[in-house]
Amino acid sequence: MTKIAILVTERCQASNIHIILDILIAANQVAVAFLDSRDTPIKFELIGTSSSVKAYNESSIDNIRPIQKTGRPDIVILPGAFEAAASKAEAESCLMMYKNALLKVAKWHKEGTVLAGACTGNFLLASTNILKGRDVTCHWAFTPLARKMFPEESFTTNKLLIDHGDIVSAGGATAVAQLVLYLIAREHSRELARLTAKMMLIEINFDAQSRFSIFNPNHKHSDQLVGDLQKELEANYEQRFDLKNYSSHMGLSEKQIVRRFKKVTGHTPLAYLQNVRVEHVKLKLESGQGSINQAIWEVGYEDLSSFRRLFKRMTGLTMQEYRKRFCVDGL
Repeated sequence: MTKIAILVTERCQASNIHIILDILIAANQVAVAFLDSRDTPIKFELIGTSSSVKAYNESSIDNIRPIQKTGRPDIVILPGAFEAAASKAEAESCLMMYKNALLKVAKWHKEGTVLAGACTGNFLLASTNILKGRDVTCHWAFTPLARKMFPEESFTTNKLLIDHGDIVSAGGATAVAQLVLYLIAREHSRELARLTAKMMLIEINFDAQSRFSIFNPNHKHSDQLVGDLQKELEANYEQRFDLKNYSSHMGLSEKQIVRRFKKVTGHTPLAYLQNVRVEHVKLKLESGQGSINQAIWEVGYEDLSSFRRLFKRMTGLTMQEYRKRFCVDGL
C-alpha cells in the first residue's frame, strides 16, 4: 500500500486539495471494481500545522492531521500554497509560517519519501534547500516571482511535469490532476492511472504548458532606454527591427543594449519581438478570423515556414492545432 500525505497550508488553493482527494478516492474504487484488488492500494491523509485552515477562496479545509504526529509517508504532495495574486512578501510569509513543517518534510525526504509539488507548492519545495539546482516546473505566470525568491534554483515552464525520481513537480493549479495520475502510474500501474482518468473524465496529458502561456512583459522598471525600446517593438511589431541602426542612433553598442534589455525583460530585443508577434498571431487564431498565412503576413513575416517553426517551438502546437484547440468562434 502506498501512503500519501497532502500538506495543507493556510490560504492554500482549495481546488488542488479537492482534486487530489477525489482522484485518490477514485483510484481506490477503480482498483477494487475493475482490477480485482482485494484492498485499496492507496492510503492518504491531509497533514499540516493546524486541524483546519481557510483557503484563499474562503472555504475551510478540515480533518488535517498534525504533521509532527504523522508517520513518514511514501509520498508527500505539496499543493498550491497561495493564490496567483500573492505578492513576494505574502509568499515569503507563507514559507516562514511553515518553516518547521518543511524541516519535517525535508527529514522525510532524506529517509526516502518522494516529494511532489504542484504550482506554488513548488515554492515550498524550493525553500527546503533540497533541490540543489535541479529543474522544477511551476505555472508560467509565477516564473518571475520564483526567480526573485529563489535565484539559485532553476524554475522552468517548458514542461508540465518534471520527474527527478525523488522529486516530482507539476505546473499550474489544475496540473495537479496530471501530477496525481502520474504518481499513480509510477507507484502502482499505468492501468490504474488510465482507468482512474477515465472514471474522472480527465484526459491524461504530460506535455508542455507553453500552449497556455500569455506573453506578459515587465514594464515596471526604471530603465528608460529599455522601456522606450519595448514600446517601439510592441507598436511596430510588423516591421523589421535593425539593432545595428538602433544602437548607432542611441550612441551605444549592440552588446550594451542587448545586455540592458535582457536584464530587465529576460529576452533579447529579437526574442522579445518574436514573442510579441507570436502573441498577436495567437489572438488572431483564437478569433477564427482570416487564414493562417494572412495572420503570419500581418506580423511582418514573409517566410511562412520559418514562422510556423517558430510558433511550434514556442507553443508546442502547430498553428492548425492551436486554432482548433483555442478558437472561440461560435462558442
